[in-house]
Amino acid sequence: MKSKEEKDKIIKETNALLTELYDSVSNAAAKDAVQRAYNRINRQLKISTSYKEIPESIDILKKDFSRLSLSKKTRFTRSQEEIVYKLTQLSRKSFQRGFDGLAYASIWFS
Repeated sequence: MKSKEEKDKIIKETNALLTELYDSVSNAAAKDAVQRAYNRINRQLKISTSYKEIPESIDILKKDFSRLSLSKKTRFTRSQEEIVYKLTQLSRKSFQRGFDGLAYASIWFS
């Protein structure tokens, strides 16, 4: 279980990466996708609720970016792709501990 301070740190790191990504894209639809992810994470008043929004928000952002890229509406630079990669890693890393327990579920219920 992560402490409130750890969760707050991850939220701040995520927000910083989203801000960097927003500033780097020029396509209006891409900016909207980043803004929706940021708003979804930060609309909550409780840190724990905001923290729980991170993985789904990043997944939705990645899907939006994939659609934009596949429809050839925008082309993402290597640095923008790296930011998305960092966001993905951050969201996976922050929730990995919770999923580790699933591997032991058979032991608990045997």
